[in-house]
Amino acid sequence: MKILHNFSLKNKHSFKVDVKAKCFILISKIEDIVKVLQNKKYNNNLLVLGSGTNTLFTKDYPGTILQIATKGIAVVDQDEKEITVEIQAGESWSGFVAWAVNNGFSGVENMALIPGTVGAGAIQNIAAYGENFEDVFVSLEVIEMASGKTISFDKKACKFGYRESIFKKDYRNRFIITKVNLRLAKNDEINTSYHSRYGSLEDELAKISNPPYNIRDASKAVTLIRERKFPDWEKIGTAGSFFLNPVITKKELVGIQKKVPNIQFYPIDKLSYPKPDDPKFIYSDYVKIPAGWLLEELGWKGKWIGKVGTSPNQSLVVMTQKGATAQEILKFAEKMKLDVKKAYSIDLTPEVNII
Repeated sequence: MKILHNFSLKNKHSFKVDVKAKCFILISKIEDIVKVLQNKKYNNNLLVLGSGTNTLFTKDYPGTILQIATKGIAVVDQDEKEITVEIQAGESWSGFVAWAVNNGFSGVENMALIPGTVGAGAIQNIAAYGENFEDVFVSLEVIEMASGKTISFDKKACKFGYRESIFKKDYRNRFIITKVNLRLAKNDEINTSYHSRYGSLEDELAKISNPPYNIRDASKAVTLIRERKFPDWEKIGTAGSFFLNPVITKKELVGIQKKVPNIQFYPIDKLSYPKPDDPKFIYSDYVKIPAGWLLEELGWKGKWIGKVGTSPNQSLVVMTQKGATAQEILKFAEKMKLDVKKAYSIDLTPEVNII
């Protein structure tokens, strides 16, 4: 356990704004979490942080930031078809995906190169290119902040939704995730359903390999797509997609289609890419639409105002130049929101955790 005071958070969050924490504690062992919770000096105004890749600190933090940096991947159960692994919450998600692919286990290869930790992945219920965290999830362990007790949550108790879990709102600042159990398949079955206005996963796979494609091919194809769409957060201030894809009614969709005829839409429960005539849409009154598409139609792709702008490859990705302030970032994002509201009567919600 490393305890630092008046600590700069510049390299501890996505946008690299130079603010400070009154106290910063790096946790490498689970038992140290309980020690911090039992210490009145540190447990007041406590904020838990993963790798900070989806966070924007707007000002100095007056309390204690606890960064979970526990590491380890262990096999806890397996049979001929599947394997269950226990991953420490501080383990890199991208590193875990690479571990799974290198060992021939499928189910997460389309979520390659997503920044952040495994624990944060559970909170966010991350998803990408047709694969969803909740689909491989088994259970997780937490420490209750008030009591220091260890509690287990199964899939139902986590209440996963689109970029959502019970830990994001209802149980925010109540529990600290310590371990996550995921179940992977021992086969090379891959999901190639992803498509967008710029191409598909099948198109990318055809550039790098020949069918039948395997999980290594899928992981490589997704990595290439993500490297084109998203800048490297370690080199430039960015958290990837700044806003969530909005959920709208089918009636609202009809109105949007009059302005943007070819806009894609998806089911609201998981990240998937069914055809418009898929039965999934018949029984739902709501759909998701891509926020990036709306923003691009309004000229936000590659647009800059001062030291804040969007990626030339993806209008949903807000990025910064050195020296950009939190206020400049927030002002830029607010202009994006206002444009979408004015043009489409849709309220965008930040995906980034703004503190």
